[in-house]
Amino acid sequence: MNEIREVGIEKETFLLNKDGSVMEPKLYGFPRDEFEFLVELRSLPSDRLYPVYTTLQQEELQYKLRANKFNMELIDTPNRIVDKEWVDKHWKKYDLHRFDELDFTKNIYDKALQQQSHHLGVLSSKSEKFKKLTAGIHVHFSSRDVISGEVIELPEKKIVEEMDNSFRLEIKQAERNFGEWEPKAHGFEYRSLPCDTDVYRVLKESFRILREV
Repeated sequence: MNEIREVGIEKETFLLNKDGSVMEPKLYGFPRDEFEFLVELRSLPSDRLYPVYTTLQQEELQYKLRANKFNMELIDTPNRIVDKEWVDKHWKKYDLHRFDELDFTKNIYDKALQQQSHHLGVLSSKSEKFKKLTAGIHVHFSSRDVISGEVIELPEKKIVEEMDNSFRLEIKQAERNFGEWEPKAHGFEYRSLPCDTDVYRVLKESFRILREV
């Protein structure tokens, strides 16, 4: 079988104005996630590290320059506290309650022991007046036959375990859940990493694990 294994990166980041307020990416022509408060930067998928790394860098530079044009910044912070009132207005504006029950995130561990998943990017905080917005790095793993195009199943559990082990400190410090992943049409996404994790290291570990499993 002529198998090719590829990795892609999707990085979430916040668009902030000078007073630190979260801005809506859509209003300024930024790529964004479906919940309309995170800028979403994507690499091209590849079976080699550097094409993934350089295409994400190019994308990030392009939109950092755009943010600067609007006197704003792209900020890599995995958690940001905002007023619950802001979240409620935002959810109503974009009718985001339709996603409340559509959580496709899976976990390789006992889900009863986990916090709320990062599916919506909004978590409860210690105060009822505030919510915590979250931003992560999603690593897409895929495998296919280069002749037929047939998708080849990967050992999701083993890959997720290895990624958790490689980035245990970063995940713990950002208070994210270990073991999160989501099935995709051409493979799956590993979803436990915070957005400020070093991308080059993420790619080195991802390709190493993909070679070894």
